[in-house]
Amino acid sequence: MPRIDVAVLFMGAARVPSKMRGHPLTLSAQRASAAASVLGAPLVVPAHCDSWAHFSEERTDIQQAFDDAGLAGCLRTAETGEWIDLPF
Repeated sequence: MPRIDVAVLFMGAARVPSKMRGHPLTLSAQRASAAASVLGAPLVVPAHCDSWAHFSEERTDIQQAFDDAGLAGCLRTAETGEWIDLPF
């Protein structure tokens, strides 16, 4: 399988009551950390995970889930509009 250098994952557990029977439209923090583990990417960037009312989780939830999974070192976050320098 080819190596994945960076995984950009849609997180925040966005929920819209009329869609998906209440299930999140984007990854929950726990599912994102599980996906990151399976992908084995050395860097994970959360995308579209805040700033709108339909997100049911915050950046702190994402950080905690990655900490709990032992993956805190691969998580790279930025404020909206901020650039992230990647070591490539």
